Amino acid sequence: MGRVVAVLVLLVVAAVAGAQSTETAGMITEIKTGRGRVEVRSTGDWRRSGPLQTLRAGDTVRAIDDAVAVVMLSGGGTVKIDAANSPYAVPARTDDTRSQKARTLVQAGLGFLAAGQREAPTAILSTRSATKPPVVVAPRNTIVLPGPLALEWAGSRFARYTVRVVGPSGPVLERRGIGGGRLEYPEDAPALTPGTRYTIEVVTGEQPVQEAWFEVLDASQARVVADDLSTLTQSLAGGASRNSVAVVRAGMLASAGLLHDARRALIEALATDSDEPALHQALGNLYQKSGLGELAAESYDEAQFLLTRDAK
Repeated sequence: MGRVVAVLVLLVVAAVAGAQSTETAGMITEIKTGRGRVEVRSTGDWRRSGPLQTLRAGDTVRAIDDAVAVVMLSGGGTVKIDAANSPYAVPARTDDTRSQKARTLVQAGLGFLAAGQREAPTAILSTRSATKPPVVVAPRNTIVLPGPLALEWAGSRFARYTVRVVGPSGPVLERRGIGGGRLEYPEDAPALTPGTRYTIEVVTGEQPVQEAWFEVLDASQARVVADDLSTLTQSLAGGASRNSVAVVRAGMLASAGLLHDARRALIEALATDSDEPALHQALGNLYQKSGLGELAAESYDEAQFLLTRDAK
């Protein structure tokens, strides 16, 4: 477990350093374009903006018609931008009254999201059929927080799968004939040991076994993460909307190597607001980081659709 803790610390430090090295002063964590658009100008002409766009000090943001954007500042705090208060000049980072710990957590979250921004995959999406092997979606090659665990995979709705969780001494769970793409880890199944690497196996028919690994974080480190999440959430209370908080929380969790829990935070946020492009964009970044190119492309496509569906 000492190795895991060291990795977590290094990942957070690296994320913060990345955010600072690129002089990121803020990020667009929410954007609803409606019939208008949101634009950013660094130097030269105005350019259309998108979700999770990083901003530097001196950049100018404007919302046209009924478009709205929310900027999360790396020093703490958020700014809602609409036509009435446009244009908005992004200030140089100034640390507000929030604690240094809270600012570091915000910067870690924004740093991970900024590093994950890239062009959407250009591969054409295809419907997964029973002839294609399933793909383990979650948890996928990551550390997970202790608690209820759902195993998820992408496959055919018509296929039936055998799902196993295998530990160092062999299988600890096996279920056959599972339809759909989700299996809750049963409460009466053997408890998962923190710090132990487990492998999820999903197979159907004669296809090769599809695998992904995960480890459960120990209780003491899980408490540290819970405290960090509480500090982050409290620092944003009253000034940031639920979606912006979810985006930064997901970035913070991902920066600590907790990709599964970061995904879960975004999925929960999308359950209450499926029309927020930034949530889909952040989810695409997580899928891309996890090697799930098709799912990443699907999320990126949804983000772009939401940005342009009501455009003039």
